[in-house]
Amino acid sequence: MKKWLILFTVIMLATLQLSWPVCLSIFNTKPDLLLIFTVSLVFYFNFKIALISGILAGLLKDAFLPPVLAINTVSFSVWSYLTFRLSSQISTENSYVRLVIILIIAVLNNTVIGIQSLNSGNYIPASIFLRNLLTSSVYTVVLSPLIFKLTKKIAG
Repeated sequence: MKKWLILFTVIMLATLQLSWPVCLSIFNTKPDLLLIFTVSLVFYFNFKIALISGILAGLLKDAFLPPVLAINTVSFSVWSYLTFRLSSQISTENSYVRLVIILIIAVLNNTVIGIQSLNSGNYIPASIFLRNLLTSSVYTVVLSPLIFKLTKKIAG
C-alpha cells in the first residue's frame, strides 16, 4: 500500500513541479520538489525504497525536461545513496541537519545540471547562473519541511 502511495506522491509532485504557478516563482526559478522527496525518503524509509523512488523521480523529471542524458536519474540515485551513507555516519534526527543536507544536495544538483547545460551549448552568464543556483537551492530548502511532513505521514 505504501509503495503505491509513494508512486502516487512522486507523480503528483512531478505534476506540481511542472505546473508551478508563475506568481510563486522567484526570478523564474522553482523549487525541486522531487529532489526533496527523494532525499526525505531516505530519512523515513529503507534504502531500497528510497533508491527505486529516486530513480523513478529522476526518470519523470528527465522525461519532461530537454534531453540532458538522464542526468536527473543518475543524480537522484547518487544523492539517495550519499544521503543514506551520511545518515549512517551522523544523526539526522534534528530537522536543521536535514535542512543543511537538502541545501548541500540542492546546490550540488543545480551545479551539476548547470554544468551539463553548458556542455550542451547553452551559454548562461555567470551572474545569472549563480543567482539561479542560490535562489533555487534556498527555495528548495524553504519548502522542504512541507515535503518532510508529507513523507512522514506516508511512512506513519
